[in-house]
Amino acid sequence: MTRSTPETQSPEDEQQSADAPTLVSITDPQAIRALAHDARLIVLDELFASQTTRTATELASLCDLTPSAMSYHLRALEKYGYVVRAASEGDARERRWKAAGERLELNTHEGSANAKTAYLNVQLNAFRTRLNTEVERRQREAQAGIVPDPDRPPLLSTGLVFLPEDKQKEFNRRLLDLVYEYEAMATDEQRSIDSRRMFYLISLLPEYPNETEQ
Repeated sequence: MTRSTPETQSPEDEQQSADAPTLVSITDPQAIRALAHDARLIVLDELFASQTTRTATELASLCDLTPSAMSYHLRALEKYGYVVRAASEGDARERRWKAAGERLELNTHEGSANAKTAYLNVQLNAFRTRLNTEVERRQREAQAGIVPDPDRPPLLSTGLVFLPEDKQKEFNRRLLDLVYEYEAMATDEQRSIDSRRMFYLISLLPEYPNETEQ
């Protein structure tokens, strides 16, 4: 999971974050700009979510790239501190890679606005592609007369809730705690390269009255 870091933290927030996963905090504009690539985002999602090691060949299979092309991207991610080389396993014929921490944090209060915009655009474009793919899949199922599961997750759910500032913080913490809980449930077998995945995108945007009045 990738998240942005708040500008300041209250003592209560610091206490809550004490039990949260360790973060890799990215502030360098060049490092942020290095994320503006579809394959690199897929690699980071995979390594940070699985918390296990992968080879360039395994990661290349997720991105429709050659292993050599994937090795290039992994070295670039290593340069900026996103991934590290892992200990060899098995016959050790191919280098293994892992995330540099448990969670990736994009510091939105430092660095270049252009770099962060490029990163956000790649993230949103990747998710838009997944949404379009799911729309097409559901359309094919409808044409085939397949009745969807009543618990099928929504394609996209948007809205707003009316919350004072303290409740906004509580809402944010409880939502993230739920994500952390389910991320931690996965067994080693369920984190394999061939396991099923569910992608999510969370964006909580508080309204700032002074800005809406301008």
